[in-house]
Amino acid sequence: MTNKVSEFDSEYLKEKRAKRRKRQKQIQYSVFGVLLFIIILILIYMFTPLSKISSVEIKGNDNVSKSAINKAIDVKDNSRMYTYSTSKATDKLKENKLIKSAKITKQMPNKLMVEISENQIVGMTKKKDNYVPILENGTELKNYDGNATDDGPILVGFEKEEKEKIINELAKMPANVRGMIAEIKYDPQENLQNQIKLFTSDDIQILGNLNTIANKMKYYPQMSQSLERDESGELKKSGYIDLSVGASFIPYSGGNETKSASDKNVDEQTTETDAAKDELQSALNKINKESDKNN
Repeated sequence: MTNKVSEFDSEYLKEKRAKRRKRQKQIQYSVFGVLLFIIILILIYMFTPLSKISSVEIKGNDNVSKSAINKAIDVKDNSRMYTYSTSKATDKLKENKLIKSAKITKQMPNKLMVEISENQIVGMTKKKDNYVPILENGTELKNYDGNATDDGPILVGFEKEEKEKIINELAKMPANVRGMIAEIKYDPQENLQNQIKLFTSDDIQILGNLNTIANKMKYYPQMSQSLERDESGELKKSGYIDLSVGASFIPYSGGNETKSASDKNVDEQTTETDAAKDELQSALNKINKESDKNN
């Protein structure tokens, strides 16, 4: 009886081992099959048009043209996703002074995503017969031949340290405010070495301080809207805005005297300072209150 039980146990163990070996082989065949399938898919992808870069999406560019970006990244008809170097293309993009940073990512199966961050064009300076864009980092684009969407004001009379200061101030301004300034002139006086004059695109003149103009000008859209104008768009009350110390509206003497578009007479001795009561003053008062909060 004992021998029969032993034989039964032995047969059972053999059968169990055989089933286990069979199951292991099945798993191995399955794994091999999956790996073979993946390899075939990879080979199909690598050696067919599926892996060729078919589209490039560009984001974030305003002043750098898409054609310039495409030229820099140099995607050819036979460029493939698995051999294309995004790092080399990124380095090439950064050679453009207008580009602050660039990121290129691959999106399967065959698409490139190019994300651009640009240096702002904050102003223009005249060089001989041309106007040269100035970037927020102070770089002048002497050979720039594009069409800037945000070219900033023309800078007149600024040199060295003063030029660095006004560029820093312009870089702090919102683009829409900077776009409302047509020209900025450095106009130091005996006791006012940081005085500047701003001429806006809506025909307003502003006196300012080179060190504080960015903080003051952020309210300019409200200031401009507060001014009363006639049907032709001309100011009903002629004057200028003084942001050099506080914030006030100074009417010109005579009210409707003829003024030069680029250099109005703003000598305080010729203005009616006691008549500086205007709807604009409420907007200007906001600057004073905001400045008090920040100090």
